[in-house]
Formats: sequence, C-alpha cells, structure tokens
Amino acid sequence: MTTVFVAGAGGTTGRLIAKLLVQKGYQVRGLIPDEDHKRNMEQEGAEGIVGDLAQTYSGGLKDVDAVICAVGAGVTEDPQETDQIGTVRLIEQCVLEGIPRFIMISCMETKNPGNLPELKPYLLAKHKAEVILAESTLTHTIIRAGELTNHEPAGTVEADSNLPKAGPVSRHDVAHAAVLCLSLPETENTTFDLIQGQRHIEDALKELASS
Repeated sequence: MTTVFVAGAGGTTGRLIAKLLVQKGYQVRGLIPDEDHKRNMEQEGAEGIVGDLAQTYSGGLKDVDAVICAVGAGVTEDPQETDQIGTVRLIEQCVLEGIPRFIMISCMETKNPGNLPELKPYLLAKHKAEVILAESTLTHTIIRAGELTNHEPAGTVEADSNLPKAGPVSRHDVAHAAVLCLSLPETENTTFDLIQGQRHIEDALKELASS
C-alpha cells in the first residue's frame, strides 16, 4: 500500500487531501498541530503526527512513498518560517530519506506578488520554496491554485502552465487534483495553474503533457 505524508493536514485543504487519500485506499500520515487534530485524523482513518515544519519529524517520513505539502501561513502566521524555511526543510528531508514524489500546493499569485501587497511576504516565501523544489532531485508537482473557496466541488477545472488570468477554485477540487497527481505521470516535474473551468479534473491534468 502506498503511504503518503500530508504536511498541513490540520488546515482546511490538507484535511480534505488526507480524507480523500484514505477514501482512495492510501495509507496516510498527516502532520497536525495538536492532539485534537490528531483525534480527528484518526477518526477518518489516517495517522496523525503532532508537530510542525519547524521541528524534526523524520520518523514520520519513514517508509513514506510520497509527500503532499499543503501548508499555508497566509497573513496570520510567519510565512517565511512556514512556507519557505519549513517547506524547504521538508524538501531536504525527503531528499535525505529517498522519498521520490513531492506535490506542493502553491498559489497563482506567486508569479506576481506585487499585485497583492498584503500577501507579498507569503507569496515570496511560497515562490522561493517552489524554486528549491523545482531544482531538487525529487519528482515534483507544483499546483498553483487560484483563489481558494469553500464551495462544493465542481469537478471541472482549467489547468495550464501559465493561465493568463487568475480565478477561483474549490478546495475540494484542489485536493482532488493533488491526489490524482500521485497516479498521473503527465503531472510529474510540472508546475501548473489551477482554477475552476470546464474540463474534468483528470482530463485537464492528463493534457498538461501537451500544453
């Protein structure tokens, strides 16, 4: 059975990813901030590991086949510590542990951080982590999501290496895309934008190889 480590499993998108992974038959370990989140994770069939990206948690990466990183400090925490230093530390640990697959949830606006001054530190931190991941030896996927919403899943998206305009996308659909990337070779070593659209998610991701 494939084991997936989900960083940021205590957040909204991370919880959706962990839940979907369990439903798809993966063995899941989720990095969560406290015991309350751990109990919730275990009730959904996943193993909860209490900690954060500032700590050493290499035991949680033992025998892991893939990592999905869904951390996000936003404007409420220190983005450099979480989204840059913490994520880079996770990438480095994956290289050391020999974990072959790394999927990162990022943001479309990392390409133009000046457009959102209030989020600029967060976007710059995300971008720096993107660069480190893309230059690493890991087989990677970077999903640059549009504006995340809590709407019900649409099941349809637009995915491309450089969409001309940002737009909203349901967290459910981002989670679905992240999980699909584990089994779609077309998404390996790619960076792509993801917003709500007209293509079924799997079809949109499979077409990335030709975009």
